[in-house]
Amino acid sequence: MTDFPWDIVFWALLAVAVGSAVFFVLGRRMGAQAIRQEQMPAARAVGQRQEGGVADAPKPPPLPGRVGGEQKATEYRLPEADTQLGQALARVGTDVSGFSAEYFLKKAEDIFARTIKAFACADLPALEKVLSPAVLEMFSHVLEERKKRHEQVHLELRRIERLDYASVHPGDGEGGACRLGVRIVSWQVSYCRDEKGMLVEGTEALTEFRDRWTFEQGENGQWKVVATEAD
Repeated sequence: MTDFPWDIVFWALLAVAVGSAVFFVLGRRMGAQAIRQEQMPAARAVGQRQEGGVADAPKPPPLPGRVGGEQKATEYRLPEADTQLGQALARVGTDVSGFSAEYFLKKAEDIFARTIKAFACADLPALEKVLSPAVLEMFSHVLEERKKRHEQVHLELRRIERLDYASVHPGDGEGGACRLGVRIVSWQVSYCRDEKGMLVEGTEALTEFRDRWTFEQGENGQWKVVATEAD
């Protein structure tokens, strides 16, 4: 009786086992590479969407000395004519001689910038020209308290991002003054140090500020700030 070729069976089984192992390892590696290659275009697309989202958000102005493009101009946003704000502004244009909705925002921008500068320098005469008595008293009180504590204020306006109308109250024709509320988005470096040089308020980093200032027209036609608050 011929002996069964066990040695051939052994080597055949060994070859099958080795082949299966190689296929298992190489097959998984090739599959993982294929998945990564399929995901790469999707990852780039997500990155592009993120960049697009960041571009829509307000960006701080370039730092001093930084080489870059021209600084973005201030944006003046006007309400649609058929909205409540738009109709109220139209009434102001009728009642107030020479009033222009866009020009007033530019005027508010100028007053805001001058007020920031005057407050940083504790220039009360300059503040008196643009602030109502009540607001001037509030600003003066803050400056006096800081002076008593020997605090040093650093307030630097780097850029005004945009302005738009928050409220419009035309005069009632019976002595009621016209009031215009304006939202102001700006970039500032604002902080305060005590007499030892320690930071007690604010931050040295460039920071976005959102304010709402209310302007009122006086009897002489001059506009003054009658209220300030964070928006």
